[in-house]
Amino acid sequence: MMVASPSKSPPAKLQPRQHLVRFRPFRSVAEPSFWLDHNARKLNELRLSEESVPLAGFFGVSAPSQGVTPPLSPGMRFDASSSSSPYNDSLSRRNEYIRSSGKIISLNTIESLKKCDKNKFLNDTCLPTLLACCGVLNIGDDDENTVEMDPNVSLIPCTCLTYCDLKSNMTVYWFAFPALAPRTGCGIAYSTVVSNPQRKLINDWSPRECRLLAKSIHKFRMLQECRGTNKDHVWCPPFFILIPSATDGENEKSMKCLPFSQTVYDSLSQVEKELVIFGFVDPNPTPENDDDATTTALGWTLRNFVAYISLRLKLGGRNATFLSYRPPFLRRIDHSETATVHESSEDFNSAFESFSEDCGINDDDGGIGQSLLVDIKIPPAEDYQWLPPSESSINCYKCVGWELNKNNKPGPRSIDLRPLVSPTHLARQANDLNLRLMKWRALPSLDVEVLSRLKVLLLGAGTLGCGVARTLLGWGVRHITFVDSGRVSYSNPVRQSLFGIDDCKDGGKYKAVAAAESLVSVAGPDVKSEGVVLSIPMPGHPFGGGKDGVTEAAAVKKDVERLHALVEEHDAVFLLTDTRESRWLPTVMALATNTPLINAALGLDSWLVMRHGPNSSALSAANNNSTDFGRLGCYFCSDIVAPENSTRDRTLDQQCTVTRPGLAPIAASMATELMVAMFHHPLGNCAPAPEIKRDGSSTGAYNPVDDGTSASSSALGLLPHQIRGTVVTYTMMTPTVPAFPSCTACSEGIVEEYRKGGFDFVKAVCCDVDGSYLENVSGLSGFREEAAKMMDECLDWDDEEEDV
Repeated sequence: MMVASPSKSPPAKLQPRQHLVRFRPFRSVAEPSFWLDHNARKLNELRLSEESVPLAGFFGVSAPSQGVTPPLSPGMRFDASSSSSPYNDSLSRRNEYIRSSGKIISLNTIESLKKCDKNKFLNDTCLPTLLACCGVLNIGDDDENTVEMDPNVSLIPCTCLTYCDLKSNMTVYWFAFPALAPRTGCGIAYSTVVSNPQRKLINDWSPRECRLLAKSIHKFRMLQECRGTNKDHVWCPPFFILIPSATDGENEKSMKCLPFSQTVYDSLSQVEKELVIFGFVDPNPTPENDDDATTTALGWTLRNFVAYISLRLKLGGRNATFLSYRPPFLRRIDHSETATVHESSEDFNSAFESFSEDCGINDDDGGIGQSLLVDIKIPPAEDYQWLPPSESSINCYKCVGWELNKNNKPGPRSIDLRPLVSPTHLARQANDLNLRLMKWRALPSLDVEVLSRLKVLLLGAGTLGCGVARTLLGWGVRHITFVDSGRVSYSNPVRQSLFGIDDCKDGGKYKAVAAAESLVSVAGPDVKSEGVVLSIPMPGHPFGGGKDGVTEAAAVKKDVERLHALVEEHDAVFLLTDTRESRWLPTVMALATNTPLINAALGLDSWLVMRHGPNSSALSAANNNSTDFGRLGCYFCSDIVAPENSTRDRTLDQQCTVTRPGLAPIAASMATELMVAMFHHPLGNCAPAPEIKRDGSSTGAYNPVDDGTSASSSALGLLPHQIRGTVVTYTMMTPTVPAFPSCTACSEGIVEEYRKGGFDFVKAVCCDVDGSYLENVSGLSGFREEAAKMMDECLDWDDEEEDV
């Protein structure tokens, strides 16, 4: 890039203070939706990045101020669409507003915001664009390659520095509306060749001339809209060129309104250049009682407008007339009204006349409101250089434009978003904050959206169920269903974190219902939690006998159908029941519906967490019909007998799950972590178990290490089949147990029989007291017979052979 040296001219004389033009800066008007959108982008997209992102603001004209002294500064508005691209479709038809585009930067710490050199930041961020637009900074390698930038876009920049305290929902921000500043001792002054350099247009022109002016401007806006395409994003042009002329019979002005650019200005004849008036849409309100005796502050956009005329059009040192265009309002132009017509067509003229009537152009003031004519002496180009010409560079120029705070002093502002959003939104954002921050640095591949969409079924709402539910909330799971038929007793609240003493009164609430209600109270109404009171039929627990047998069988059938529907509807099932036999039917249902199942069980001082393998068809599809990975076993694959009634003829300590209090939180957390890792593996539940390798130590202990190359590696690490731990030696191991072909729960014969028979099969299994039916269907009885036969053959020694 090259910096062009401005043409030399005598230095400007210091202007008396009363002759300098006063400018009223913008004030930022950022809607809550803008900050909520920006904070969400920082949390979910930008994270640790401090790179700038597009920022788009917009402003319009202001109605005359009534009873406000001094008048409020014009507002630069920012809404939810402002932090996206300034060419966002939602902004495309706002042609009653003027666009401002720039950058917003979100710093990571409040200290960075405090230590930031604001003036240097403003110059580094905004000077290149402003100087390139003004023709000082060349885009190419030489003057011939200079690219003209659109002044209607580049001369109205905005920028913002922010710090988002995502934990407290507080945002500290500082907006700036950059403008090129003349050096100290220089300024933008009124022309001295006229006695009244600032005057109301209605006092200087006739009503007819005012109407001609308003019509020419509105016609110019409509033509701009007509020339746009569906892909163009037409805004109200902030700057324009007016050429009045005296050509009609009454010797009054006719008006021609043209787009503002160097190309258009250079195409004018010398006569037209002498008559030209530089127009700009002034967002400043004018006091109702304002008169020509005092000068009114002009719009902030005029500063860069004048700089462009001085630096790009080379008019420094000359007098120029400006129109501060302040209509009562700017009407939106409907693109459908003008998109298919041309300037010379009757349709255009008809649409224009209708538009003119709506805008009050035919009123006495022509709809120009409090518009002003202003005569200004354009500062020479040297006035914008803060360093000697011999040191000509981008550093010779400076920007101003930082917004003042509420105390009318330079400094940032802050906004507390908590009162502006619903408690539900605050709760959801706070709950997910830990997960979102993980994605910043520690776990960039964490898929929070997948977890938030999961529907999880918890079979058991006791100590394990409460622990798993709370941990699922921590991982952002929002849809949790409890299944349990028990009631809360006074022994539960100290171990089961979702219950309190009030849940134990009057016989106790149903655990499933109480747990679901407690979960919502903990995490907010955004959580969808349901409690289902349901008994799980179990092998060795017959039903349907006695005089009420038919009614009992019908109730059990209803429970079986409801449980099957729940398993099928959810994305994952946690098996957290007390007894061994209560785990049988959910295991079969999960295989039949191919629903991932995580099993957790407790002993006195040990615990087990495991994931059941998928059915063979799902595994084959995941492995592209190969057999590289075998099917993983279920909870019952290590048994050589069918599950039976484990509570028969047992004392109280044997019937209850007597366990050390610290085990349940460990097992619940491990079970949840295993499920989350599973959903981050490309194969999901079909992922193979890790290959166990020796660590080379003298003890020969197994030590799985995830180097990222294992087929079992997920975004969160290895995905084991089982995790077994004990607090006796405070150790864990991760064995892998293949599926047992004759398993009484997951073998293909059992699953197929359940699919065929449904409730009738379940009834036959539960009502078979000795378990022989289940063993015969699974092939376990035949397996035992074959094993016994092989054992007998091994023990049938020949005495003579033994002597040998």
